[in-house]
Amino acid sequence: MGIYEGIKDAIGIAQKADNIELYRQLIDLSSQALDMQTEIVRLREENAELKKGTDIENSLIRHAQPYLTIDGENPKTCYCAVCWGKSRKLLQMDRINWDHGQIKLSCSNCKNHCIEDSQ
Repeated sequence: MGIYEGIKDAIGIAQKADNIELYRQLIDLSSQALDMQTEIVRLREENAELKKGTDIENSLIRHAQPYLTIDGENPKTCYCAVCWGKSRKLLQMDRINWDHGQIKLSCSNCKNHCIEDSQ
């Protein structure tokens, strides 16, 4: 029997016994249990996000210029190191053909940019 079924049964018994104080306490207990369940769900979601961030962090490759790539992904897909460092958001940088075989990487979010030799 789950907690909610147990509380529901106890509320039914309290109603039949015409015990108003016990009925009120069971209603309060039920409300607290619901609040705790909501908090558990929130904490599980937060935990999953933290684990995801750790998994991403472990797969990042940092470069001399302020950009990141992800191990096992296309090395030309570059992410902004500044945005990751500030808000842990992986924002893909724009690649612009620059001058003399160089590529300009630019973040449209924070305006971070760098020049790299095309490869």
